[in-house]
Amino acid sequence: MSELEGVAPEPPRAASPPHFSILVTVVCSLVVAFYVGLPLGPLIRDASPLDQLERPEDSLQRLVTRELDLDETLHRELSWEWRLYRALSGTEDPVQEARAWYDELADSADSEAVELRRAILLAESGETSRLERIVRRWRERDESSRRMADWVSAAYLGHPPAPDAGRRLILEVRDSLEPNWFADALSRRIAARIGDASARLQAESTILARGRVLQQRQRLLWALVTVLLAGGAVALGLMLARRTSPRMADATLPPDWSTADGYALFVRALGAPQAIILVVFYFLRREAPTDGILMMAADLPVFWWVASYLRTRDRSIRGAFGLVPRRHGWSRIVGVTLILIALGIVGDFVIDTIGALLGFKAHWADGFSEDMLWYPRWAFVVNAFNATVWAPVVEELTFRGLLYATLRTRLGMWPAALVSAAIFALPHGYAAAGSLSVLLSGVLWAVAYERTRSLLPGLIAHSTNNVMSTLWVVALLRL
Repeated sequence: MSELEGVAPEPPRAASPPHFSILVTVVCSLVVAFYVGLPLGPLIRDASPLDQLERPEDSLQRLVTRELDLDETLHRELSWEWRLYRALSGTEDPVQEARAWYDELADSADSEAVELRRAILLAESGETSRLERIVRRWRERDESSRRMADWVSAAYLGHPPAPDAGRRLILEVRDSLEPNWFADALSRRIAARIGDASARLQAESTILARGRVLQQRQRLLWALVTVLLAGGAVALGLMLARRTSPRMADATLPPDWSTADGYALFVRALGAPQAIILVVFYFLRREAPTDGILMMAADLPVFWWVASYLRTRDRSIRGAFGLVPRRHGWSRIVGVTLILIALGIVGDFVIDTIGALLGFKAHWADGFSEDMLWYPRWAFVVNAFNATVWAPVVEELTFRGLLYATLRTRLGMWPAALVSAAIFALPHGYAAAGSLSVLLSGVLWAVAYERTRSLLPGLIAHSTNNVMSTLWVVALLRL
């Protein structure tokens, strides 16, 4: 009699249910497809980037007046700084560029203020024939238009007005227009034509006073960029000289999850927040300044899904994505992060320079952050935190920690980095130059994740990139 005789065989074990619901995965996949493909719609329809803005007239006025104040100040005071500014901005003539922007805006905005600003820019560009046609049309309209015609004619067309009439027009301009470059340029031209040196000097001094404030802010920003570039160069030199490995943590690449599980996690991480935002933003009433809070709240399920899945595999988010560096690993994190930041800055400059040479300079409204300009202070702080801290954490977890890692189960490092970076760039909805910049950053951060086995360098570099963008907008446009 054998040992097993009389012993009932064990019943077969039931197959464990799949970890992820197929229905939820399908729904999230559809949302992701819509979200990633949505920015392509305006490109296919050749829509204007102005359609993305809520306050294009105010935003363009702020951008143009600040830029022209700064350009004129630099041109008058330090020629080398002015040439550097022109080179870095990729603009040969900001007045001509602003005139083209206002031509576009005037086609879609029915606004006397826009018409007046465009007329001033046309005059400052020397396009008097177009200006004369505009003034003739104004004189056939209402009193407000005829008054604008008087201002512009006194400043740029025909015979100069009598001194007393010119001074009266200057007072009208100052009383009627917001004090900025447009009002001062108009007043200065009228004053010059009637020979009023005092009024001309007052207008020029006001432009220079505003420009010097912007100049000091820009110098501080340039100094910060210089420090970051120098830090990246030093870190790269030390790493090459010491031939040290950049690895600093123990994230597993390719990961130990299956391609199917990784895909399910990714579409949930990207699709579920977008579905929540879609419902809240388009089907429920909400105030625009609360967008940042709602967006951050919509991302919270991502962490729950990822943490729950990793717990079934006896893993944690910190360990799975290399968020706990090895001993003495923090110095390597700082070094690699500085290298990533420096490479990103240099890459953006190269992309902008080549784009300008080929005629593919980014549109001014491409990625323009209106919330950083016009939201009240509390909403600005929330959105700044979202842009500089929260979004980098969520996006690095989603696009590098989940998408790139899952692609690595089937692809090599470079193909996976390119594919994940392309999918990362598409939802941003930028034109060619902006999309290439995001693509480059996505590749750099993915390769850094592979080499260091930690999301931290890419995450900190991503956050720093967004901090720099925010500082630039705040210092030169909001304040």
